[in-house]
Amino acid sequence: MSKWQELKKYLEDLESINPEGCEKVFNGPSGIITGLEQLLIDRFAEHLFVLTYFEMDDEALKTLIEMLNASFPSCSIRVQHRSSGISTEIYHSPGVPETIHIEEHGLKYIVHTARGQNTGFFADMINGRKAVLDYTASLNDPKILNLFAYTCSFAVAALKGGASSVDNWDMNKNSLAIGRENIRLNGLDEVRSSYFGYDIFKSFSKIRRRGPYDLVVMDPPPMQGKSFSYKKDYPRLIKRVPEIVKPGGAVLFCLNAPDSSGGEFLEMIAENLPGRFESITAVPCPDAYLGRYPERGLKTYLAEAYVKD
Repeated sequence: MSKWQELKKYLEDLESINPEGCEKVFNGPSGIITGLEQLLIDRFAEHLFVLTYFEMDDEALKTLIEMLNASFPSCSIRVQHRSSGISTEIYHSPGVPETIHIEEHGLKYIVHTARGQNTGFFADMINGRKAVLDYTASLNDPKILNLFAYTCSFAVAALKGGASSVDNWDMNKNSLAIGRENIRLNGLDEVRSSYFGYDIFKSFSKIRRRGPYDLVVMDPPPMQGKSFSYKKDYPRLIKRVPEIVKPGGAVLFCLNAPDSSGGEFLEMIAENLPGRFESITAVPCPDAYLGRYPERGLKTYLAEAYVKD
């Protein structure tokens, strides 16, 4: 049986878990089908986002599209090829709206189906958003700092949980504009959310003046041009925790770098943190989003009850 025949059978046998939200349709890095380790398929409601890290000839692409249309007849399809940091669109269903809405934990988010390297929403962070929603709901009018906010999905969760205010920081002002739309989409109080399109390190004094915060979310990209490298810059950020977190407050530490294990990430936190947290709990990434080597996947830890030694 060829790899494409195996994929066809896999898709035919697949049962949808969350047709109105997000789900991992196929995770090639898990090694489930030999030869397709560099293929990933995510479903966002009625849209399939396919990412391939290997080149596909016309015949292979045609075969894949036919399979997906057969298994998901109501879904639009977008196929993107990535190589050496460059993304190339190699297929897109005609007549698809620029954006769609998906649901998660009773909240709605905008997903871009036709442009950009990413869809504007990272499905693998589903448990992280729930952790923020639940933690915020456990407090009385908490003040939240959302660093590397992207399209502000954490802010949506925090506001739903009852945050009195959320400060969203990200260099990409276009992403923050989408974040504002996400908050409007859910009918949340826009006055409680603020947006800052600046480099975090260059404007840290302003962040400090607006704090301290009950919860800080740190979810940086592992690499962002010359502006951020997790090996060099994440430790710098961790060292500044005392400047922005209230005594007894919490931090959600996130890292999606395949060359760092969970243990190594925890060591980075411990080595660079002035003070300590009473507890640090792993927020697991759903199994469907983990590859053959889970330690290379998304790592998220909720650190609670900060104590400044």
